[in-house]
Amino acid sequence: MVDTDSNSPEKRGKSRISRRRLVKAIGATGVTAGLAGCSSGGDGDGGSDGDGGSDGGTSGTSAGEIGGEVKIFAGSGWEEDFDKQALYDAGLPDSVDVTFTTGPQATGSKQQKLKIALDSEARDPDLVMTDNGWTIPFIVRGDLVNLEEEMSADFISQVKEEGIQSMVQTGQHPETGDLYSVPVFPDFPTIQYRKDLFKKAGYGDSDFENWKTNPPTWAKFSELVSEAHAEADDVDYGHLWQGDNYVGLSCCTFNEFLTSMGGYFFGSHDNLFGPIGDRPVTIGEEKAIDGIELAQDLIHGEGESPMDVQAISPTEVAGWIEPDTKSQFDTELNAVAQRNWTYAIGGAADGFEGTDAELGVMPLPKGPNGSWHAQGGWIMSMNPYSDNIPAAKEVLRAWFNEGVYQEQLDSMNFLPGKADVFSYVEQHDNYGPYFEPLQYSGENMIPRPTTQVWPNQRTVVSTEVNAALRKEKSAKAAASTMAEKIEAIEQQAGG
Repeated sequence: MVDTDSNSPEKRGKSRISRRRLVKAIGATGVTAGLAGCSSGGDGDGGSDGDGGSDGGTSGTSAGEIGGEVKIFAGSGWEEDFDKQALYDAGLPDSVDVTFTTGPQATGSKQQKLKIALDSEARDPDLVMTDNGWTIPFIVRGDLVNLEEEMSADFISQVKEEGIQSMVQTGQHPETGDLYSVPVFPDFPTIQYRKDLFKKAGYGDSDFENWKTNPPTWAKFSELVSEAHAEADDVDYGHLWQGDNYVGLSCCTFNEFLTSMGGYFFGSHDNLFGPIGDRPVTIGEEKAIDGIELAQDLIHGEGESPMDVQAISPTEVAGWIEPDTKSQFDTELNAVAQRNWTYAIGGAADGFEGTDAELGVMPLPKGPNGSWHAQGGWIMSMNPYSDNIPAAKEVLRAWFNEGVYQEQLDSMNFLPGKADVFSYVEQHDNYGPYFEPLQYSGENMIPRPTTQVWPNQRTVVSTEVNAALRKEKSAKAAASTMAEKIEAIEQQAGG
């Protein structure tokens, strides 16, 4: 999976600048997001991660006495595909048995299931993977363990210093800065497309290279996909994305359309995280309407958008989330292109192997305000009601290890949560060829407005935008309703 000579001095020197830029980009956008306030799956040094072996905060229990089962609430595939031996190689005691439990596919449903478990003070799961966009509310409510009260100071410092900063900051208390989570993986979307189909339409390597760092406009992209689709007799769909009425539409897909067209939820990026009740609600204005119309035209092609966008997406996208589009693209080979997260790149590379399909990756297309990518990612925290806290701490300690992050990338296609492991990404068979578009996307990320009122506001956004995608409402009517309801939520919370 990786070039065996990836650690040579020549390659280290050549990759240092670009790798540093990507890591810095992923971290930089998280600085503000991590300070959002009270708000609301989805890469080895082979030994100790620097805190002296067994964690110093195990309440006097020796490593030899630590054992039993540690259940981790995660996404699909971890139990089947992740090689847990990497955790034992990183120092996890053999007496600890790690198992993964799978939650719902949609991130909002995962959040709700976790809330129910914590509200009922359930002992299982012991550890939980949480979306970086809704971890802070759990932290503020006291629903997760403060790791600084349980783990050694050396380990806490190491995570804060060496973890991907956007992930570290969304796992800290917004007021105290105390650490509650360990980074699992950062994430952001790209466009994955079928090079072989574009070649049939007359495009070549020079075009593919250009698109890596200079994505086309939405209008040009729709033209390109339309041309490629016309040459693909056995492919049903053009461009796929996630438009269902769920958390991902409000936080991510629509946020990208909105921002690329120059629209904002609250007047500018500076107001994403407050002050609640004292910031302008601009989701009903013209440029926000443009964002909805762009999404509509990609499906219906009725000339609503100010950009000349062709219909390249099926009506089904208004009911699809990530697994739906991913399966059509990389398993069924039934689409020209898709918008999906970084893990889908590895899925497509694996799915295309042994077929005539050839993978290309580019950043999201540009609108008048540029190309923007939603900030995503998952982090791991501890259930305060767990009856096996000592063993759960050992799992957290072992996870923050190069070998674990490398295994995570190889088996799950998830980027590493530790900055210095990105040298491995750059040389990786599946991800190395696309390091340039990953870098571009990482440098152009947009967070969601994760305040304590966002859970209510995101429901309004996804409901109204989805209604517009289904042509049950006009873009103007959907935007007007969003503005009215979001303003009411702002005033009630801020007044």
